[in-house]
Amino acid sequence: MNVRGVPRRVLILLPLAAAGCATGAAVSENFPQLRYNYLPKLRLSVASIEIENAWQPSGDVDHLESLSPETPLAALRQMAKDRLAAYGTSGKAVFVIEDASLVKSDSELIGSFAVRLNVYSANGTKSGFAEARVSETEHAPSGEGSALRQALYDLTRRIMNTMNVEFEYQLRRSLGEWLVHASATPAVIEAKPLGPPGAAAPPAGSGTSRPPRSSPTPRSGVLGTLPVAPAKPQPNP
Repeated sequence: MNVRGVPRRVLILLPLAAAGCATGAAVSENFPQLRYNYLPKLRLSVASIEIENAWQPSGDVDHLESLSPETPLAALRQMAKDRLAAYGTSGKAVFVIEDASLVKSDSELIGSFAVRLNVYSANGTKSGFAEARVSETEHAPSGEGSALRQALYDLTRRIMNTMNVEFEYQLRRSLGEWLVHASATPAVIEAKPLGPPGAAAPPAGSGTSRPPRSSPTPRSGVLGTLPVAPAKPQPNP
């Protein structure tokens, strides 16, 4: 077979791609989708929430995002869908994914995730933002098989657990006036629903078009640690 001009990494990954197609069902069972709907909702005084991907992998490092059973992009999008909710009558929030990297450097796997939440008033003026960045490392197993996939999945899950804490803290610190009390009723459903197609929308009600001013902004050390979902649910006795 003529492999001249084909990058070595592509040749290594071809057998893995074929194996993944042949065992797709097993992968889904061994690596459950990461979800965050067990954590508190972050209710924003906006009429809609959008998700944007502003990240593109660089060409100067060995990116492994596509080998992870749960890609960073998918995990970050799911966090936005599970955690954010629109509870206002005007304006919008845009959740921007700025970094979703899983790279290999020597004997280490390095994960770097970064997100930004921008809020806009009814006339389109940017009124504030919050940023969260998390980076962690994992020992890189030898080879390119199931051990590597497991390590990438574990690293992604660990970073996302930390990201949920960091994102909520930064949002409360920088955009506290845009948060709505948990007892409030959403006034308008998101123009672009974040849930899966066909999901039921929450009932409409009365709300405010301006950010509430009564809730104080939390300070450092308020959040502590959010609960972490168990890897596998325990069956009922």
